[in-house]
Amino acid sequence: MASVSQSASLANIAAYLKHTHACDEQTALKEAREVMHNLVSMRQKGFITGWYFDEQGHLELLPSDAILKRILLDDD
Repeated sequence: MASVSQSASLANIAAYLKHTHACDEQTALKEAREVMHNLVSMRQKGFITGWYFDEQGHLELLPSDAILKRILLDDD
């Protein structure tokens, strides 16, 4: 799954937010834009390589190799 760069679109995220937070379409789209902005920002900063919805419908982040190494070193 490490090759995923973005499989959760703005529309997918808005639908998720609308369903999980019982908000209207306009609010869900506004919130989804903010989520997408933050995801792109994290990718540009090198924290993540992408995001996707898992089998349970949760938005998952794919950490970059550099971040994974830092996480693993912190666990030692």
